[in-house]
Amino acid sequence: MLNRNDALALILKGCTEKFEQIGFTTVVPQNLEKGAAPVFVGEEEAYLEFTKDDITLRLISHDNLLDVTEKSGDGDFVKTESNLLDLDEFEERDIKSLCNEICDTVGTSYGKKARQVATKKTPHTISKSAAKNGTEYDANTLASRISTLYPELKDAYKENFQTYDEFLGDDFFVNHANKYIMETIRGNDKQQMKKLFKILSDIYENGSNDVQDLVVVTILGELDNDEKLIAKCREEITDEDFYETLVAVNKYLASPAGKKAKELMKNPPAYKPPKKKQGMMAQAMQNSMPQQ
Repeated sequence: MLNRNDALALILKGCTEKFEQIGFTTVVPQNLEKGAAPVFVGEEEAYLEFTKDDITLRLISHDNLLDVTEKSGDGDFVKTESNLLDLDEFEERDIKSLCNEICDTVGTSYGKKARQVATKKTPHTISKSAAKNGTEYDANTLASRISTLYPELKDAYKENFQTYDEFLGDDFFVNHANKYIMETIRGNDKQQMKKLFKILSDIYENGSNDVQDLVVVTILGELDNDEKLIAKCREEITDEDFYETLVAVNKYLASPAGKKAKELMKNPPAYKPPKKKQGMMAQAMQNSMPQQ
């Protein structure tokens, strides 16, 4: 298990050479103890800071994430990327992989061949501390965490809100993320399985009704009522409501009405702004239930 400062010190070591090549300088906190890593420490986060001309770059560690943020001049910091930084689980090789991700992101943005493209701000995610204080997780937070687990999804995640001006969970998971999630569940990587359900369980137990629909219907509904796969999920799920709902949803999807709902997922209606209150599968389930 790493503490936050030690993890940031390792990240600094792994990124310094690349950052210096691009032209960034490490910012050192005032009154830093001799020999200590230049880590800025807040109440619920810690970060490294770098500058280049009028650009300030911060690598912010909070919860089990590391955000890459930037600002120009006196502007506000904007998050450009989130990466998984699980202090309980990460080892040296995980830190090296994370450093490669960060260097690739920063190199693409600020290297000699970088192109400046106007992009919209990344939607705000809900932190664990906010969730503990009663704020419910939303679809964007779920997708952000899943994209940190599967870096291949980061482009699709960014393109989603760039395209629609809001985050559409059904589109992201059905067309992109579910493929990776199902590969993990069907595979034999126990560590990846543990990380996946750590995310899904936390989001389900502390999420809104809409995001719970995404977890058990849009995502885990793709288990197709397979008893072996559901049993594998059961090994990682401790919340009884989560597990019982997962089982109920899969039984429903195996029914004639459920099969029609799955077809709806394959052929979704055209996007109509400004909002989607429920996942498509959840709507289909609700519409098929007998009226009281």
